[in-house]
Amino acid sequence: MKKYLAILMTTLAIVACSSTPSMKDMTVRMGDTDSIQITDMRSLMRNGVLTAQVTIQNDSKSNLVSYRFKWIGKNGMAVTDEEAWKPVTVGKGQSTVIMGIAPTPDATDFRFELNQYK
Repeated sequence: MKKYLAILMTTLAIVACSSTPSMKDMTVRMGDTDSIQITDMRSLMRNGVLTAQVTIQNDSKSNLVSYRFKWIGKNGMAVTDEEAWKPVTVGKGQSTVIMGIAPTPDATDFRFELNQYK
């Protein structure tokens, strides 16, 4: 019994240490973007290139925001220069799916950056 308990505790410790980052950890907010909620965030490797999909929802008045993806390599460093900001209008009560495709196969992860449109 003690042997099984030790195996269970070791397994739980390993799983806790290898957890994936949350959507909040993968999102960088700038400016007044509090009315925009990130409701879903997914990624997959397609033909050796990382593809990301982020769903945002607006709970307030019609809002014009801008976004970009930061593509990150295995070592945790950015693999490309910063992308240009892309504007998107999200009406009150609406949601929008935003897609991004890494510009290089070196990208293994991403961060979603959301900014108040200026």
